[in-house]
Amino acid sequence: TSGSHAKPDLFKLLQQAAATAIAQEDVWAKHDIPSIPAERIIRHLYHPDTESWSTDETICKIQTHAFAHGAMRHCFRMKKLATPPKSASNHRFHSYGWSRASNYVAKAYMTPDHQVDCSQEAKAAVMNDVILQYEAQRWARKFNETHPPKSIVFIRAYAIEFPDRPGAPWFPVERFIAGKDSYGVGFVKHNTNSGFVDLDLHRTTPQVFSAFSFYASQGHRLVADIQGVGDLYTDPQVLSSDYRFGDGDLGPRGMALFFHTFRHCSYSDLLGIPAFPLSKNELRHQAKYHEDDLTLSDEESAAAEEDDIEGARNFNRLDQNRLRRKSVMNLPTDAFKPDGERATMRRSNLQNNNHQAIRNSIQLSKKAQAHPVLMRSKSDIDEVTYSLIRATTEAKFDHKSFHRKASGELRERKTEVHRNKDDQRSDVVAAPPMIPTDETKANLGKVHYQLACLHGLGRFPEMSEGEVDVPSIIFHLSHAASLRNVAACLALGRIRAGLDTTVSPDLRVAVPIDFDSARDFFSTSD
Repeated sequence: TSGSHAKPDLFKLLQQAAATAIAQEDVWAKHDIPSIPAERIIRHLYHPDTESWSTDETICKIQTHAFAHGAMRHCFRMKKLATPPKSASNHRFHSYGWSRASNYVAKAYMTPDHQVDCSQEAKAAVMNDVILQYEAQRWARKFNETHPPKSIVFIRAYAIEFPDRPGAPWFPVERFIAGKDSYGVGFVKHNTNSGFVDLDLHRTTPQVFSAFSFYASQGHRLVADIQGVGDLYTDPQVLSSDYRFGDGDLGPRGMALFFHTFRHCSYSDLLGIPAFPLSKNELRHQAKYHEDDLTLSDEESAAAEEDDIEGARNFNRLDQNRLRRKSVMNLPTDAFKPDGERATMRRSNLQNNNHQAIRNSIQLSKKAQAHPVLMRSKSDIDEVTYSLIRATTEAKFDHKSFHRKASGELRERKTEVHRNKDDQRSDVVAAPPMIPTDETKANLGKVHYQLACLHGLGRFPEMSEGEVDVPSIIFHLSHAASLRNVAACLALGRIRAGLDTTVSPDLRVAVPIDFDSARDFFSTSD
C-alpha cells in the first residue's frame, strides 16, 4: 500500500543510526563513564497529544565536567540504563551493563558565573526545549505521511531532574548522534529562525519541510533551526503565529525572514506547497547567491579525530544561534507582539482621526508631490503600480500558484540545472495542492506585512545598495492587503492619503496621492 512506503524509510533511518552505533562499539569508551558513581534521576516525559507531563525514576552516570559549552549552556556526556525492573536489586541494576548503556547528551543552562542554573526560569527553559522537539516531530510525522523522497526524524528529548543535588537542577536530554550522512557530511545547520538558509542543492529536504510545516499548520507554525546529521535533526525552534514558544519564537517576523530566502523548487512543487511571492529585487538577489557562501556544514571537521573538538564546535554553534534568536533584530519587544488593535494603530501612526488627517494632508499634497520620487527605473515604477492594483483585489491561489498546469500536471522548472538528489525517487506521486484556508491566508498576510516592515527597517541593505527598497515594501504591503491584513490596509491608506507610516518614512513621496484609494483601504480595514 502507499501508506507502507513512509514507515520503511523511517525505520531504515533509525536502523542505520543504531547499526552505526553498534559498529563503532562505544564511541565514548575512552572517557570511562562506567566508573563514575551512578545518580538517581527523575525523568519528565512530555505527551504532546494531551499537552501533559508524566514522570518515572531511573539512574544515570554523567560526567562532572562539560565536554562542550556555548554562550548559554554546557554539554555533558551521560549514560543511562532503562527504567529498572521491579524484580532487580539495586546492586545488580547499578552494576549491570554500563559499558553498553546508551550514550546521551545532557545540556545544562548556566548562570553568569558558570554554575548550573537551578532557577524556575531555567526549568521552564528546559521544558520549552523538550516541547519544541516534540512539536517539531509532530509536523515531521505529517511531512512523512506525504511519502516524500526523504523522511525526517527529530530526536526524542525529555527532561531529567537530579533530586539529590542542591537545587534539584533540570537538564534536557537526547540521544547522542555522530557520524556523517550519505553525502559524507557531518553536523549541518540547514536554516535558522533569523533567515539563514543553506542553499546546498542536495539538501532541500530541510527547507521544504520548514515551508511545509507552515502550510500544514495553516500558518500557525513554522519549524526552523533545522540542524543535525543526515535526516536526524535536533534542537529546533518553532515559530508560531502567537509567540508561544519562548524567546526564540520570532513569530510572523521570523517566518518572513525564512520565506525571504526560501527557494521554491521541484520538491516543493511535488508536495503541493504554493509559491511564496517575492519582489523583483528579492528574486534578483536570490539569483546572486552562491551555495558555498551560505553553507555551514562542517566539512573541515572530517579530519578531526577527537569527537571532543567536533562536539564542542557543533554545540557552541547551537548556543550562538540561541543568542541570535533573542537579538536578531535588536528591536523593542513590542515589535514582535501579535497585531492587536492598539498595536496595529500605533504601528500605522493612527494617533488621530483618519478623516481629519486626510483633510490636513490635502494642504500638504502639492508639497509632498514636489518631493523627489525614489524610483530608480521604469521597472520599479511599474512594479509599484501593479502592486497597488493587486492590493485592491482578493488573493487567489490557482494552478499557477502551485507551478502546475490547469490539468494539475507539474510544470518543469527550467531554472534547476540538475535534478536534486533529494528528489530522485521515481515512484513519488505529486501530492494535492495545499490550498490555503482562511486561517492560512490571515497568517500569510501577517508574514507579508512583517516582510514589508523588515524592508522598511533596512534589514536587507545588500539588496538595494543602502537605499530603501520601496518597490519591495509596496509589493509585500499589497500582498498583505490582498489577504485582508488590517495593518497593511491601514498603512496603504495612509500612504495614498499622503501621510507618513511607520513601515517606512519614504513611502509617502514615492506613491502618488489618491484619496479615493485611501478611503477604500480604510474601509477595508474596518
